[in-house]
Amino acid sequence: MQDQKEFFHFVETLHAENNKHNQVIGSGVYLYSFKFNPNISQEFYEGYLYFERDGQKVQNVAFVKVVGEHADVKAIEVFHRTRTAIDDVVLRPWTYLFSQQKDFSELPHDTELRKGIWSLCYDRFEHNLKDWTKLAKPKPKGIAYNDKLKLPIKTCDGRLNDFWRDSISELISGVGRIHSKGLYHGKLRLRSNYVFINECMKIINVEGSLDELKSDDERCTEKKKDIFDIFWMLDQVFQSLGENKNNWLECRHFFEFVKDSRTLKLRYDDFIKKVAGHPFLLSADKRINLFDDYECKRTDETTGEDIKLVLGSSEFDTFKSWNNAFLASTGTSTNVDNFMLGVYNHGKYSGDVEDLLRYLRNLKHHYHQHGLAAGSMVDVDRGLSKHFGGFLELLYKKLEV
Repeated sequence: MQDQKEFFHFVETLHAENNKHNQVIGSGVYLYSFKFNPNISQEFYEGYLYFERDGQKVQNVAFVKVVGEHADVKAIEVFHRTRTAIDDVVLRPWTYLFSQQKDFSELPHDTELRKGIWSLCYDRFEHNLKDWTKLAKPKPKGIAYNDKLKLPIKTCDGRLNDFWRDSISELISGVGRIHSKGLYHGKLRLRSNYVFINECMKIINVEGSLDELKSDDERCTEKKKDIFDIFWMLDQVFQSLGENKNNWLECRHFFEFVKDSRTLKLRYDDFIKKVAGHPFLLSADKRINLFDDYECKRTDETTGEDIKLVLGSSEFDTFKSWNNAFLASTGTSTNVDNFMLGVYNHGKYSGDVEDLLRYLRNLKHHYHQHGLAAGSMVDVDRGLSKHFGGFLELLYKKLEV
């Protein structure tokens, strides 16, 4: 007990005697400190937490401001709800606190720190998505922000960068786990609620409780809204970085699928499964596996007629007589084209769309038998996009919605 009294006396003394011009030192359950720049508007401050006078720092942390009416109540609620939701996607908060500083001679009188701010204290992160987007946004005169992990968002062969593909899939799964704990986020349109830490994207500030909603329909609506808000945010980020979905075929197909799925009265679990399973968010292996799945359904007595009806619709007219166009465009310049041509010559294919599906299914099986002839599965997938771009996405749209 004596040690505890000494610690709090130490904290109170530091707080009372603080005369620094760019650092807040505060007392509470923790001793905390953070630096600020009064010349810029900040949504979070970097700082430290301590347990005792001569002890080590508990953590390098970030103090994220809580804004709006009743910030004191909101800070406590968001802290406890976020703590409940902690996992691989939701970042850990340490505490909530109120900070106020009146003794800085160089601090403007109207600054928020004189009035006092409520904040949540999280593990230190590198950037929130809002600030990162500003850094990554194309600059005049060719000045570029170098983040090789996350940029460019679209690869040279028109695929989604691995970081974003994996992060989006993890976000969908992570938000699903938030919902399974009786919570919903409520503010996933805000880029400041996404942060980068240890080469991962994480979520902060879980706000809502499903128990406070009156009906199952309201709860389902809020859960779906969380997912739609992720995609709304991504659309805005992609456009900010010059990747307009209207000029990116696969991306456009994906966002159109999300938009279409919003009009359907799908059960929440079905909705999550279909959005997360879209080809835009799949690896090369999983994309090509879809051709195998759909070909099995085409040859199955119970599902075959439905598949054939879809493939015979006018929406697939672009892919009719595909074999003539394929043979005309297939050269001998790459191993992928050689491999694809070899599989084509191995069988007999007509120009109808059903045979295109059969051919693409056979590509997968021939690859596993003679994979070295085609390079990697990524190379095969790249070849499919080159010759039959949009076919898989259209199949998914017609067969899954």
